[in-house]
Amino acid sequence: MFMGISLGQYIKSVRKSAKLSAGKLSKDAGLSKSYLDYIESGAREPQPEILAKIAVILGISLDALLEIQKKEKLESALNKLRAEKAYLSEDSLRAVARTADEIFDVDKKALALTQEAFRDASNVARIADYIENPDLRAIVRAGARLGDEELAKLKKVMELLYPDEFKD
Repeated sequence: MFMGISLGQYIKSVRKSAKLSAGKLSKDAGLSKSYLDYIESGAREPQPEILAKIAVILGISLDALLEIQKKEKLESALNKLRAEKAYLSEDSLRAVARTADEIFDVDKKALALTQEAFRDASNVARIADYIENPDLRAIVRAGARLGDEELAKLKKVMELLYPDEFKD
């Protein structure tokens, strides 16, 4: 089943515009070339950490990739609902789409606490305890143990995700 066709086409077009071969992108991202081919063809749905690596190498926003992926998942889910539940009204389908959008939203409070934890590593345990999202809680704890080189890489990813937050 092909799910990420738009996402794959977008990645491929950016890669080609950057005059970057699939082999070079896959090597730099730590992926097999065949896996990148699957992503670009839409045959595989990459995890966010894979998309983050691709975004950094291509110099594009991870948020843009995740947004394309989210829209494709929502469209797929709505199409399945339409096929399986022909009796659902368009209003019901729109309500499902709104609910799905809310699920994908990042908890702003948890993100603010995460950012605070990165500024003051001594507060990591205290702040991490208040973060309900287990992924963000793990990011906070791991961030406190990163060395300068790893922090520089993480900062580059975060700058791609939140460019306005890194402006002076």
